[in-house]
Formats: sequence, C-alpha cells, structure tokens
Amino acid sequence: MNLVRYVEDAGAGQAQVGLLDGDVVHRLPVPDMATLLQYPLSEMRRLVEEAAGGGGGGGTGSGRLLSDVALLAPIDGRTEVWGAGVTYLRSRSARVEESRHQLVYQDVYEAERPELFFKAPAWRVVTDGQPAGIRRDCDDSVAEPELALVLNRHAEIVGALVCNDVTARGIEAQNPIYLPQAKLYTGSCVLSPGIVPWWTIAEPEDLAVTMEIRRAGAVAFAGQARTSAMKRTYTELAQWLFRGDEYPDGAVLSTGTGIVPPLGEGLLPGDVVTVAIDQVGTLTNEMVEVGAVSVDHR
Repeated sequence: MNLVRYVEDAGAGQAQVGLLDGDVVHRLPVPDMATLLQYPLSEMRRLVEEAAGGGGGGGTGSGRLLSDVALLAPIDGRTEVWGAGVTYLRSRSARVEESRHQLVYQDVYEAERPELFFKAPAWRVVTDGQPAGIRRDCDDSVAEPELALVLNRHAEIVGALVCNDVTARGIEAQNPIYLPQAKLYTGSCVLSPGIVPWWTIAEPEDLAVTMEIRRAGAVAFAGQARTSAMKRTYTELAQWLFRGDEYPDGAVLSTGTGIVPPLGEGLLPGDVVTVAIDQVGTLTNEMVEVGAVSVDHR
C-alpha cells in the first residue's frame, strides 16, 4: 500500500490524495496530503485502513485503475523536505576525504547534535521518471540514496519514501559553508511517488538500500548499504528536527547515505540513476544539467 497524490484524465484536473493498493487507487477524504499530515498517526491509520478495506471513510468504492491516473510528487502545501548528514561511517569517511575542512565532519559524526539541513519545499520536489538536476557550475556531483521518513505535524513517523539527495559534492568540498548551494537547486530533491505507511514496514531499522548508475547503457557505478549501519536512530533524528521548529503540514526527513561513489567519479548528463529500498520502493531518474555556467555581474 502507498499513499499517493494523483490526477485523473491523462494528467489534467485537480490533484487528489489516495491509497494505491495493487493497481487500484482509492481516493481518501482529504483535500491534500498536507491535511493528511496534520492528523495524529492513529487517525491517519484509521483512514488508510478504511480505504484499504473499502469501509467507507469517504473513499471511492471501486477506485480508479493506476493506468488511468498520473502520479505526482508525494507532498504538497507547506510540507518541507529536510536532510540529515554524516549519519553513516561511510559518509563521514567520504566527506573527510573530499574536504579541506576534515574536522568538521569528524566532529559532527561524533557529536550529540546531528547535522540537519533544509533540502526543498514541496513545490521543488521531483519524483520518479522526471529529470533530476546537476549544477553546471560544479564538476563533481553525486546521487545520494537515502531512506526518507515522513513525519506528521506531531513529530510522529507515519511513512517512508525513497530519496535521492542529489548533491554538488565539489561545491561542498570547497567549504562546508557552501552547503546550501550544494544541496538546494533545481532538480536536486527526488522522492518516490508513494508514501509507504510506517506500520506496514517490517524491521525498518534494517532495510537494504541499493543504487545503480547507468551511462550509455552500461553500469557506471553500483553500491549497496543497510540502514542498520546508521549511527543515529530514526526517532532521534525526528526529535532533533522538531526541537527548535514546528511543521504544521508535516515534514520529510531524509536520513543520510551509506553509498558514496569514488571522489571525482560524479554524475554526467544522461546518466540514469536507480535507487531501491526494500519494502519502500524504487526511484529512477535521468540526470540533466541545470542553471547557468556563470553569472554576468555587470
């Protein structure tokens, strides 16, 4: 089962929220995903289970076939996407290798406070099958495959998504203060279209994550990791995110990566990146260049 946003009639019309069960989408009685993420976990689960069982709750009965609708990015409204960095030992080692400011990454890996950064508002999110971005002014960018937590406004973990946290690695390597420019740009935040309800995932603390990058039809890079290698727990990261802020329409928190391509072997335009996470889904996107090479300051 997946919670989805979709439009009917060949991609036209008003976006709706539904439960994708097999190849059928059952509409949920909420105007948008942001509203659903305002509900407590117990109420959200009740609506989902009623829709799955055809038990009223405002659903559409027989629903619509998946082939008759177009899936959209999974979030809307004021929902934000945030990221957690240096949560895997592999990520810490990679950041130390690529940066002139090595102690920053060593310290944050060991620190009580995690690294959390803003990634994207809902309207900037790219989903499965859409182009993802590589900055033209960076010669070493990487795909970062991650498990993303979906949090309601009450800081409860209600679902999971596949995330590709595309990063302009060469920009961050110059100076960690450039992190926003390395993380926030067109096509850099990619989320799978279906939110998998958290209560349906068995052993979410130990999920297999894989990534494959194909270039001109051949495999240019492949890697794998398990979420059990994370230093921090999901609850810990969620609590830190809400510690100094509020998210009235919920938030998505990507939990960091344990798969890092070798330094200097970054993405190229035309690369096709596929990220898969057990029980959560698969995300495939072609990479394209975005932005100008330079800016005329005259």
